[in-house]
Amino acid sequence: MKHSHFQQLLCQAVVTDDLIGSMSAEQRAKGVRVQWDPERSPRIGQLGYRSIQIGISGKVSKMWAEEWVVAIEDMTEKAREMKRVLDGEKEIGVEELVARGVMPDERVYEVPGELRSVLQMGE
Repeated sequence: MKHSHFQQLLCQAVVTDDLIGSMSAEQRAKGVRVQWDPERSPRIGQLGYRSIQIGISGKVSKMWAEEWVVAIEDMTEKAREMKRVLDGEKEIGVEELVARGVMPDERVYEVPGELRSVLQMGE
């Protein structure tokens, strides 16, 4: 997915705690829902910050699937290899997992001001 399409997708979002009954009809009609969940370490421990979870539906999901997807990569084997490494090496850190190519090198995503407001960041 291109960066511009990702931002376009997020601009259409409504932030939810996944309690559909607590959402207005206008919010429920949105094709993009965002939820902030605790981030997890490779060993599933909760970290001190949150990650975005994005759900898309309706017309937006059709556009995403038919127009915006540039490539899809099957990560199954990398996930299995990461599990093998974690099971075998109890003291391995994120940097080593990245160096071995079993975990992606994550970068901070700089969110523009207007999008920060939509996503309720910094509140």
